[in-house]
Amino acid sequence: MQVPQHLSSAPSGAADNGLLARVPSQFVAQAARTLPDPACSLDDVMSVDIEAAWAGRVRLTFKRQRYCRPRAKVSYFAWHCIHAVPAPAGAPGDQPHAALP
Repeated sequence: MQVPQHLSSAPSGAADNGLLARVPSQFVAQAARTLPDPACSLDDVMSVDIEAAWAGRVRLTFKRQRYCRPRAKVSYFAWHCIHAVPAPAGAPGDQPHAALP
């Protein structure tokens, strides 16, 4: 029996998050605190360059996530880190900036 080409044996939920697993969580939290309030932010994706101890200088990309209670009476926003890459040499300081699409 042949398997159709559109079905693969690779896991379908595999996400490319770069170096995120190697960045200690306290540095991700530190970077998230430098971002503006997610409820007031106009950008859905933002990134921050930080010095993450032994991981070196990394660029963390955050996505604004909306959480809501049942029946959507109350909603909350939070920053969710989705990607990390080595920061380019000569990158600006820890200032948040809009991520490039």
